[in-house]
Amino acid sequence: MAILTCENCGAELPEGASSCARCESPVSVAQLGPVYVPQSAQPAEESPVQPRVAVPQAHLAYAGFWLRAVAYLIDTIIVSVALALVGSFYPSAFVIFPDAHATSRAALPQLTLLAILLTIPIVWLYYAFFEASSWQATPGKRVLRLYVTDLQGRPITFARATIRHFAKIISSLTFLVGYFLAGFTEKKQALHDMIASCLVLRRP
Repeated sequence: MAILTCENCGAELPEGASSCARCESPVSVAQLGPVYVPQSAQPAEESPVQPRVAVPQAHLAYAGFWLRAVAYLIDTIIVSVALALVGSFYPSAFVIFPDAHATSRAALPQLTLLAILLTIPIVWLYYAFFEASSWQATPGKRVLRLYVTDLQGRPITFARATIRHFAKIISSLTFLVGYFLAGFTEKKQALHDMIASCLVLRRP
């Protein structure tokens, strides 16, 4: 161990002294030498990073058959009124009226080819546009707080909405059994929902 002496008078300084006992001169910092940190002093331990816990998805509330049936009825009324308003401007171009003396089926009004050709794209755009919009639902579904998603609960594209709409033809060709499946399948899917990989959900 080094012996420290006073720079002023040369007197020996005891260890840890801050000034000379003889001449009272302060001890120079340069005489103390380097300061050593005890090895026992360890840096504070960092707390372990907590793993992220996956947040479970909210439970999906599937829309049942009867809610969907009422929504479909509302949409059918809306589309029918819209088409009737269009046809009222020139009725003879859209409806073939029966002869006054006609009987049986011929006594009922018949749609013209023009009316059929206009009805198909109008109905398609009505359903596909609304279900692919920010509403995710037609007006009928929106009234009942229903909306259409893909199998992960995400909004559907216009293309998927189009597939779902025209897949309803297959549901109809099964004597409407494709529609009734919505009342029995686990996720309340009709046949056209399965074909398009879609769900009809109910908002809380």
